[in-house]
Formats: sequence, C-alpha cells, structure tokens
Amino acid sequence: MTTILNPVLHREKEESFTDYHIRLFKNKDTYHIDTKTIAALLNKDQGTNYDESKWRKDYKQYERWNDYIMSKNLDEEILRKYEEVRLQSEKEKIRTRDQKREYRKSIANQARFEKIKDDVVQAIVNLESKRPLRFTYPLPAAAEKHGLALFSDWHFGMEIDNRINKFNKKIFDERVEHLTNKVIEYGKKNHVSTLHVANLGDLIGGLIHVSTRVQANEDAVEQIKYVSETLAEVLAMLASEFQEIKFYNVAGNHGRLSPSKNDVGIKENFEYLINWYLEARLRDIKNISIEPEQDGFIPAKINNQEVVFVHGHYDRVDQCVTRLPQLLGYIPSYIFGGHIHHNYEKEYGSTTVVVNGALVGADDYAMQGRFGTKPSQKFMVFDDDGVEATYIIRFKNEN
Repeated sequence: MTTILNPVLHREKEESFTDYHIRLFKNKDTYHIDTKTIAALLNKDQGTNYDESKWRKDYKQYERWNDYIMSKNLDEEILRKYEEVRLQSEKEKIRTRDQKREYRKSIANQARFEKIKDDVVQAIVNLESKRPLRFTYPLPAAAEKHGLALFSDWHFGMEIDNRINKFNKKIFDERVEHLTNKVIEYGKKNHVSTLHVANLGDLIGGLIHVSTRVQANEDAVEQIKYVSETLAEVLAMLASEFQEIKFYNVAGNHGRLSPSKNDVGIKENFEYLINWYLEARLRDIKNISIEPEQDGFIPAKINNQEVVFVHGHYDRVDQCVTRLPQLLGYIPSYIFGGHIHHNYEKEYGSTTVVVNGALVGADDYAMQGRFGTKPSQKFMVFDDDGVEATYIIRFKNEN
C-alpha cells in the first residue's frame, strides 16, 4: 500500500533546501510529524542516509545563532529608527522654540507700543491744559499756488560737538524755529495757499547704531514725544498762515524698535506714533489734514504733479525711479527722499529725484566718513508745470 504524503511536506519549487529543512522542524507539530519523519524527508530530497540526530542538531545550531543574529540586526535597526525619531524631535523642539520666541517678541513689541500710547495720551492731556496751541484762521491767499516743505533727518536726541558742527536740544529748537520762519517767509512771498509738509523720516536719533546710542541724551520714547509736540506747534503756526496744510509722515530707519532691522517689521517703528499724536493734538484745527504712510512710501498729488514721498533707506537714488513705478502702476513726476544727509537733485527721464538735506548736520558717522554735510532743509514752490522755485534753508554751524 502506497502512502500519500501531505503536499506541505514536499519541498516547494522555489524553496531552498535550507529553508525546507527549517520549515519542517519549525512546523513539525502543525504538520503532525516527528524528527524521524523529517530526517527521512530530508535524506530523500538530498539522496543521503544521515540519522535523525544529524538533522536535528543542524536545526538546533540554526536556532541558537538565529536568535543572536536577529537580535544584533534588530538592535541596529532600532538604533537607526531611534536616531531618526530623536533628530525629528530635536528639529521640532527648535521650530517650536523659534515660534515661541517670535511670538513673545511680537507680544513684547505690541505691549511696548501700547505703553507708549498710554504715555502719549497722558502727555497730550497735560500739554493741552498747560500749553494750548496758538492758532488763528488765516486770511485768503492772493493766488492759488502750492508749496512743499521737506522735513527730514532732524535726529533729535543726539548731542554733537565736532570740528564743523554742534547740535543739542537748544540748537535743535533754534533750527526748527528758523525753519518754520523761512517756510512762512517763502510761502508768503510766493502767494502759497496750499502748503504740503512732508516729514521724510528720522526725526529722532533713536537707538539703532552704537554711535547714535552714545550720542543720545534722551531715550527714544522721550524723543518721539518731544518731536511730535514740536511738529504739532509748527503745523499749528503754519495753519495760521496758509489756507490748507497737508501733512505727510514717512517713517525713517532710526525710529525702529530694534538695532537689528531683521528683528522688526516695517510697522514696528516709533515714528508711526507721530501721526497718532498729531491727530489727537491737532483735532480742533480743521485746515490740517494728515496723510499716513503705507509700506514705506506715500504717493500724493501736488497741484497736478504726481509725487512720491520716501525716506530713502529702502530706495537707492538710482533704483527708485524704476522700482517705485512698478508698484504704483504709473510714472511719478517727482520722488522726494532724505536719509543720505545731503542736497541732491537729478532728472531720470520723466522723473526727478529730490533728496533733502539733514537738519542735524554732520555727526560722528559723517565725520568718520569725511562727508562733511551742511545742515539744511528744502522749500519748493509748484506751478502748473512742476517745481517753479527751490529754496535751500540753511542753518549756521555753531563751531
């Protein structure tokens, strides 16, 4: 009688002999066979005549070394996986830490601005009771001309005493008074009815450079409060002389909250408080309008001329004539800026770039670079064809 073997006991077509050997021993209980049967199957497959102990001992050797080899390979795989997980975890910690740091920085800057606003509110309340602004509504002008007063780079808060320039709080007040008187004089002389006043930035010394911090005699909050009140008084005086005052305020780079420009956004700048202060302080003077900046520049219209006001730290003189029109969608007739502390005018095709001087004059930076700039500001008169006249308002050096 022929015994028919269970098909699983046969060696499979693609199965190696070693795999066949191991499978039979590992599954002997499942297959309902003993070690002698396994030996017979293996001998038949290989054409050998070994006893049962030979095949059983070979399998025991496999079991002994298999556990060791598997444990070693498994350990290495686990270590590799663990290292991958650990690195991902460290990366996530760093990302989370950076996010928290940026969030805390943002909250701190917001809290700082809110505290400054509270201080400014109190300052306005105190000033209104002690020093009301002088204002009388002006008489009509003989003509309908437009004038433009450029204010920039006052750098109030700095104290300078070098070979060619002296600057402090007293001299600052004297220069602003001289500037105001000259604007009124030239405006009246040219029958200006609408006066545009453009603050092109850096009215305070701020805290962005080491030399600036060394030269500063007041902190940035006190600087912005004093400059804002000075501007309020100047604008009230001008509003008493001219039918309409249009004020434009562009923030400079010295007003930013941090010495590093990468730490703060465009809006995190003390000079954005100037508009807020002036709107509150000048609210009862109806012939003054205030135009805020957005994104570092202000497009405006003087008479029939399209103009743009910038500070200059984002706009190199030779590049702004091509880049700004791309943002605006049209070509302006004039671009007015400051920042570089010296008078400059140049035509670039249809656009004239006008750079205002600095009221502060030569500071340590200018002396170290041997620039020797003279303190000045500008007043311009517009007719229907553009700028009719330009006045350089100069200030004498004390040294």
